[in-house]
Amino acid sequence: MISMATTTTTPPTSATTPKDIKRKSKSLALPEHQQSKSLPRAQSYSSSSSSSSSLCYRPLPDILTDYFALTLCDLLPTKQQPLGEQRKAPELVYFIQRVTTQARISCHIAVVALIYIERCKEALPKNAIGDADTAHRIFVAALLVASKFLHGTTWASSQYVHNPEEDEESKSTRGPWLNNSRMACICSIYSLQQINQLECSFLNLIKHRCWVDSATVQAYLLEHRQDLLL
Repeated sequence: MISMATTTTTPPTSATTPKDIKRKSKSLALPEHQQSKSLPRAQSYSSSSSSSSSLCYRPLPDILTDYFALTLCDLLPTKQQPLGEQRKAPELVYFIQRVTTQARISCHIAVVALIYIERCKEALPKNAIGDADTAHRIFVAALLVASKFLHGTTWASSQYVHNPEEDEESKSTRGPWLNNSRMACICSIYSLQQINQLECSFLNLIKHRCWVDSATVQAYLLEHRQDLLL
């Protein structure tokens, strides 16, 4: 059974930060003198310096959401659910749409998450079998790590929004960026402790190979251009 589905290890008490993700992936990444040129760095996103256009978030295109679901469903076979047993995980496409919209996930973050999922598939043991919600778990972990890796770049600028008319409840749900606590609040089917464990298991599975540069993104899009209708 794949560890992303069930695990007996003790969940970590704290989550990783964007700095942790970048630091641990550097040893497997580009030479350090090239890394600063790999991703477009963002300007300071303070509450006093946000453009009106950043307030208008557009959900991911349907073709990208559908491709997310197809990629996850093709990841590994799952155990057959016993007849008559109530489904525990929400429908996958609906779950992806809800999480990506509430987390304000950009197309760039989504593509990096898909690259992580591809690396996850390569790392899975042969004959691995998942549970009914394994696809949901891998999606949550990949999206979380991608968001943290791109934190502070213009590719993640959709997550930085200041709306003076927004109420406190909306602010607490939206948050400044997609951290573990916010992911637990958004997806609602996993606790913060479970989110921490999912992230840790996913990073171990891909051996902390989190570095993605512009060339990697372009190569991925070129390889899957027909699937994404590019």
